[in-house]
Amino acid sequence: MSITMRPELRILILFASLICVPPVQSSIVAGQLDDFQDGTTQNWMHGGGGAPAVVNVGTGGPAGAGDSFLRATSNTSGPGPRLTTFNLAQWTGDYIGQGITTIEMDLENLGFSTLSVRLAFRPFNGPSSTPGYLSSAFTLAPGQWQHATFSIAMNDLISIGGPSDYGIFFGNVGELRIINEAGASNLTGDLVTAQLGIDNIHAVPEPNIGALLCLAGLSLILRRSRR
Repeated sequence: MSITMRPELRILILFASLICVPPVQSSIVAGQLDDFQDGTTQNWMHGGGGAPAVVNVGTGGPAGAGDSFLRATSNTSGPGPRLTTFNLAQWTGDYIGQGITTIEMDLENLGFSTLSVRLAFRPFNGPSSTPGYLSSAFTLAPGQWQHATFSIAMNDLISIGGPSDYGIFFGNVGELRIINEAGASNLTGDLVTAQLGIDNIHAVPEPNIGALLCLAGLSLILRRSRR
């Protein structure tokens, strides 16, 4: 059975199909979520040289029993004295093009000292002198899981080492780090003996005008099809 469609409806459907289908994405995508339920570290790592490994813990996350999370460890009496974990895979690329304005996550301080958790962004994984940007700190006392929000707006970030400009977030983020740093002087973190639980790392997008147009177009199609 053939269906006759009015010309204006064909145009509206074509319009909706063009703006509702997402473009080819960079490594980072709006809505990216690392919840560690697959049993892996989801490409989050610690430094080499015998540093304590970043591990997936199968239970005890913010949702309780059966909720996996990532545990990072540092030890000032041996290799790996900085509480730092980094990602060179799905958290690289074009944050601004994807409309990402904040990164949220759940954190638990599993040690005994209060932590100052920050995000660090660098154009590539290199020596400690590699320039980049540092987020504001989230103060994390020992105890229960807490929800942290980190803004990546230009005015909320601290330039470290003289990066060329904020353009790093337009496709040039090569490394995202989660670190503990009380001050704002480096991208590697403070010396500390500690353990940090991390879960539900989420790239939060700003309201997308394309998505709003998509919804408006689909709504118009539905209204016209009912006439």
